[in-house]
Amino acid sequence: MQTLLKPTTSSRLEARSSGPQSRVKRPRRLSLLKRCLFSVIPLVTLLVSAEIGARLLTPTSAGPDRFQQIEQIIVYLGNEPGQSIFEPDPNCFWRLKPNVVLPEDRSAAWGGRMSNSHGLRSREVTLAAAQQRRRVLCFGDSSTFAFGVGFDDAWPNQLQEQLDEEQPGAIEVLNAGVPGQSSYQGRHRLIRELDKWSPEVAFITFGNNDGWRWDGRADKDHASSLRTPQGLSVLNHSRAWQWLIEFRHRTARNTSIQNQLDWAQQATWNYFQPNADWTPRVSVDDFGANLMAMVDQCRQHHCQPVLIVWPDQRQLLGQSTWRPPYQIRMREVARTEQVECLDLVPLFEQEGDWAVERFIPNDVVHLDRAGNRFVAEEVAKRLRDCR
Repeated sequence: MQTLLKPTTSSRLEARSSGPQSRVKRPRRLSLLKRCLFSVIPLVTLLVSAEIGARLLTPTSAGPDRFQQIEQIIVYLGNEPGQSIFEPDPNCFWRLKPNVVLPEDRSAAWGGRMSNSHGLRSREVTLAAAQQRRRVLCFGDSSTFAFGVGFDDAWPNQLQEQLDEEQPGAIEVLNAGVPGQSSYQGRHRLIRELDKWSPEVAFITFGNNDGWRWDGRADKDHASSLRTPQGLSVLNHSRAWQWLIEFRHRTARNTSIQNQLDWAQQATWNYFQPNADWTPRVSVDDFGANLMAMVDQCRQHHCQPVLIVWPDQRQLLGQSTWRPPYQIRMREVARTEQVECLDLVPLFEQEGDWAVERFIPNDVVHLDRAGNRFVAEEVAKRLRDCR
C-alpha cells in the first residue's frame, strides 16, 4: 500500500506540466510585447524618414495662403517672379526681406534699394548706434513704405534728411512700413519692433488695406485656420507636418482659384471697386480694436503713439471710396484713447488740385516725391510738438 501511495517520477513530471496556467502563458506575453515592438519600430522609422525628407526637400516655411496671395498680386503689379521683396512670417503672413536690392533699371516701385539688414526701408544702422539717438518709428503699410517712389523719396527717409539738417546725428528714423499689410498684421508685428528698437515716438498708419477684399475670409480667419489644434503644438516643430498643412491649403487654393492671374486681377481691382461678395480683410470694428491694441503696446513700452489718417485721392475729388469709415474709426480711437492724431485728409483738401496731382498714376493712395515731402514736413511739425 505504501508503494502505491508514493508518487512516481512520471507522476511528478505530470504534476509539473499541469501546474498553474500563469507559468505556461509567460512566454506568450513576452512574444506579444515583441510583436508590438516590431510593429512600432517600422512606423517610427517611417515617420523619422518622412521628417528628414521634408527637411531636405522643403524650405523652412512654405508660407500660408495670405503670403501666396500677396506674391500673386505683386507679380501682377509688375514685380518679377522669383525676385520677391517678401518672406513668410508665422505671425503676420509676410514681412520685408532684409538686404533687398533690385535692378536699378526697373521702375521706382520695383527697383533699387528696398530694405536694410533689419528688414526696414531705412538707411543702415546698428542697434548700438540707434540707441545713442532718439528713435522715431514710422510704422504702417505701403503708404509708410512709400510704394511707387525710390528709396530716398519715401517720406520717412525725407523726414530723416530734414531732421539731420536740423540736428545732425540726434534722431534715427526707422521706416517699418510693409506693403499690403493690414492693421491685423500690424497688431502682431508692432511688438517686435518696440522690443527691438525701444522708440520714443511711433507714427502709425493703417486703413489702406483693411477694407481690401481678397476672398471670403478675413485676415484673422486665415490666421486661425493655420493654427495647430491644441495638444498638437509640438507638431509646429515638424517640417513634415508643416508640409502636410501647406499641401492641404495649396490643394484647396488650386481648387477654388483655377487661374491665379485671374484672381490677382480681381483682387487688385477690389482695391478700387470692392466686390461685395468678398469679405474685407479687416472689418471696421476689428480695425478699431487693432488700433487700440497697438496704442496699448506703445504705452507699455513708454512710447508715444501718433495715429496718421491717410488721404484717398477719390475723396479729394468728391468721389465715392470705401476708406472714410476706417478714417472715421481711427479718429474715434485717437479721441477715446487720448492720443495724438495727424489727420492728413483736411491738410490735403486745403491744397486743392496740387494735392490731387500728388498721387502716382493709376493709384488713389500712394504719393509721388512731392507728396511724400509734404507728409514728411507735417510729421516733422508734429514730432517737434512731441518733444
